[in-house]
Amino acid sequence: MSDVSLAQGAEDNGLAVMLADLVRQNLEAKPHKKRDFAALDGSFSIVAEDAEVALTLRFAKGRLTIHDGIVGIPDVTIRGGSDTILALSNLPLTRPLGLPIPNPRDKNELSLMRSVVSDLRAGRVHIYGMAFHFPMLMRLTRVMSVNG
Repeated sequence: MSDVSLAQGAEDNGLAVMLADLVRQNLEAKPHKKRDFAALDGSFSIVAEDAEVALTLRFAKGRLTIHDGIVGIPDVTIRGGSDTILALSNLPLTRPLGLPIPNPRDKNELSLMRSVVSDLRAGRVHIYGMAFHFPMLMRLTRVMSVNG
């Protein structure tokens, strides 16, 4: 059974509550995501600059604890606007690798991917630690994505 919990104080962080619910719903609705969830072992910080909200996702092989603010030194930090951060959970994922590659015939997927890539190129969103923890980041993407 996958364990998703909020650390003390995180229940007042709306983004933390929303992400906890998102992960629970994804794991319940799509059991194949449990394999990636169980393999995650590390921490991610997410900072929504426009909303002045930060949180830390701490994964420990089948357990997730979400903390308010940045706790410790995260392996990966995602900083940007809340719209772009939330858009990351809607990235289209290909099978079987689960990479964020849009269907060239789906205008919505292409538009979303263009928007996220544009924000990355323009520096409106930053993903620190991605080069060193790419496999872990791909697992997080597959767990958090409402697609795939």
